[in-house]
Amino acid sequence: MPSSHTVVYHGEVLHILFETSTDLSLFMPDGLHLPDPHRAFVKVQRMKMRSPDADRDPPAFNHYQQIGVATMATTPQFGPRHRNFLLWEDRHWAIGSTMAGAKRYGRIEMTQLFETERRLVEEDAPAPFRVDVEANGFMLMRFAGMLDGVARIERPPYGGFYVGGEPGTDLLALTLETSEFSRPLQGTGELSFGSAPNERATGPGTETPWPATLLKDIRTLGCVLEDFTFTRTFGSEFTTLKAG
Repeated sequence: MPSSHTVVYHGEVLHILFETSTDLSLFMPDGLHLPDPHRAFVKVQRMKMRSPDADRDPPAFNHYQQIGVATMATTPQFGPRHRNFLLWEDRHWAIGSTMAGAKRYGRIEMTQLFETERRLVEEDAPAPFRVDVEANGFMLMRFAGMLDGVARIERPPYGGFYVGGEPGTDLLALTLETSEFSRPLQGTGELSFGSAPNERATGPGTETPWPATLLKDIRTLGCVLEDFTFTRTFGSEFTTLKAG
């Protein structure tokens, strides 16, 4: 890819907010502060990329599904931003990118909500919404929900990301050019995590895959599905906060 190029991403995202008894500060590198170390969220994204390069790619290389488990972290310089501590990708080419160190492949199944169903939800007829992540026959994450239009949560602010910071790597702030959300549909449901035999409960900051089952006593607070667009300029979006 060129050293600096701009890509527009558009699609939809489901945010699932939850509380856990696990202290999430254990997942953070030095330099990041968590305003609430027991609150996190899942981001389920179905996205398509648009750029002069991506538009020429075969379909399998310009659209993807991604699920991130994240929390809000803060620094004095940049304030609240997302910190992904685990990401599942359904495209192998996406696993080597720079959004998190704890990436792995997962087969993602996400309900497709059509415009007819959206209108029914808006007219007080709830619609079921499910998300499943599995790898080699093992369930890694499951969400069984219902979009009912009842507001229970607010979407986490989307000002950018904190990435890196593991031993030997720089802690970076990633800034997006733009981001926009629209047409929110609220709901609720049950979130659960599983594991695969090759995942070891050694925790983040190592090269060994670790299971999301390290997160204990999950209590779902609500969810919101939205249309989503953001723009990222590769090659100029990172600021170093702490050298590794």
